[in-house]
Amino acid sequence: MTKTERTRDDKLLRFRAALAKKPVIAGLKGIEHAQLAAERGILACFYLTGNIFELRELAKICRAKGQMVFAHVDLINGIAKDGHGMMMLADELQVDGVLTTRSHLITAAQKAGLLGIQRLFMLDSEALQTGLKMVQVSHPDAVELLPAPILRYIARRLPRQLPPIIAGGLVETFEELEMVLRTPVVAVSTSQMELWSYRKE
Repeated sequence: MTKTERTRDDKLLRFRAALAKKPVIAGLKGIEHAQLAAERGILACFYLTGNIFELRELAKICRAKGQMVFAHVDLINGIAKDGHGMMMLADELQVDGVLTTRSHLITAAQKAGLLGIQRLFMLDSEALQTGLKMVQVSHPDAVELLPAPILRYIARRLPRQLPPIIAGGLVETFEELEMVLRTPVVAVSTSQMELWSYRKE
C-alpha cells in the first residue's frame, strides 16, 4: 500500500467515524460560520462556494478544531478542474476531500490522496439511472443525493452496493432531518445553521 493510499484509508475511517457520531454535515457558504459549526459539534464541513483563498483559511480553521473539510470544486473559484488542481488541494491547502458532480475529478482527487464525494441530482428516473452509472465508473468514497426529501421515495430503487449515502438539499426542520435520517443514509448535509445542533438520541 502506498503512502497516498494509507492517507486516504485513514481519512475514510475518520470520516465514517465522524458521521457515525454526528450525522450532520455543515454546508458552509463562507468562513464566517466555521466557528458556529464547531461550537455545535459539527465534525465535517462542505465548503460550497467562494474562492481558493477563503478555502485556505477555512481549512486552517477546521484543522485547528479537528473538523474535516471538503471542497465543492465545481463552484469554488481559482481551483483548476484537473489532476494538478486536486494535488494542490491535497498538498497546499490540506483539505480532506472534494465534492463534485464530475466523475473524472473523483478519480483525480483520489489519486492525490483526497476523499471523493460524487454529487447526484435526482431530478427524475433517468437522472437516477445516469447517476448510478456514473458511480459505477468513478468509485467515489461516498455519494451525495439531492434533494434529500426524495430519499424516502427512492430508497428501494438504490442498489445495496452503493458507497455511503449523504443526503443534501431542502431540509429545513428537525422533523425533515430526522425523516431523512430514517432512510439508508449516513448523514445529511445542510446550510440551515439551526440544524447543526442536532444530536443522535
